[in-house]
Amino acid sequence: MTENFIKGLYQNHNLAKREIDLILCHVLNINTAALFIFNQQIPEKPRQDILHLLQQRQDGKPLAYITGKKAFWTLDLKVNQHTLIPRPETEQIVELILQWTRKDFSGKLLDLGTGTGAIALSIAQERPQAHITAIDFSQECVKIALHNQQKHALHNVKIFQSDWFQRIENDKFDFIVSNPPYIAENDQHMHELKYEPVSALTAKNNGLADLLHIIQQAPTHLHKNGFILLEHGYDQHMQVQKHLAENNYTKIKTHKDLAGIPRITSAQL
Repeated sequence: MTENFIKGLYQNHNLAKREIDLILCHVLNINTAALFIFNQQIPEKPRQDILHLLQQRQDGKPLAYITGKKAFWTLDLKVNQHTLIPRPETEQIVELILQWTRKDFSGKLLDLGTGTGAIALSIAQERPQAHITAIDFSQECVKIALHNQQKHALHNVKIFQSDWFQRIENDKFDFIVSNPPYIAENDQHMHELKYEPVSALTAKNNGLADLLHIIQQAPTHLHKNGFILLEHGYDQHMQVQKHLAENNYTKIKTHKDLAGIPRITSAQL
C-alpha cells in the first residue's frame, strides 16, 4: 500500500524525483537513505501533508521554503519567508576569501545583508580564528542567522540588526563582503521570485542603489589595503567597476561564476 502511494507520487506529479524524495523525507522526518528502505504504512494525515506540499511545489513555491532549509557551502541552513534563499553562485564569495587568506587568518570580516548568515557562517567555519561581523536590516533575518549560528556552534561571529553601516560605528575590517539587493524594481523576472522577500531582492536606481551606497561608505570601515567583494547582477559589473574606481579603489576585478556570468567584483582600498 505504501509502495503504491509513493510510486503514484512519482507518476502523478511533474516534479524531479529528488524533490519528491525531499518532501517525503521532510514530512516523514527521515533521511534519503531511510526513504530508500522505507516500508511502513503512511497514515492519512502525513499523506495529505505530502500531497499538499507537492502541490505547493508544483505551483512554484521554492523547495527551501517548503522544507525550511537549504544547503550552502558545507552548512545546512534554516530559511523562511523572511530570508532570501542562499544561491550556489554566492558560494564564490566564500571561495575567494578562502583563496586570499590562510587557515589561521585572525583578521576581521564584515558581511553586509547576511540574511540566513550563509556567507559569514561558512567563512567562520573555515577560518575559526577570524573575527566576523554579520548584519542585516531585517530583525527576522537576524533571528534566523542567530539560529543557524547556534545550530553550527560558530562562536567567532557577531550577528545583529543594522541598516548597512549604521551600527558599525568606528570599527574597521580587512574584508567587507555583501550580496545586497541588486534587481531593478520593475524587472520582468520578479514574478519568478514572488515567494522571496522583495526587500532582499530589489533596489532603486535600476538595482544599483545599495551597491553604490556600500561602495561609497565602505572606505570608512576598511583597513588600508582592505578588500571589498560585491555580488551583483549579470549586467552590472561595468557600473560597479566604474563606481569603485571613482571612489579610489584599486585592483578592481570582476569574477565570473561557473556559467560564465560576471557575478562578483572585488577591489582593494
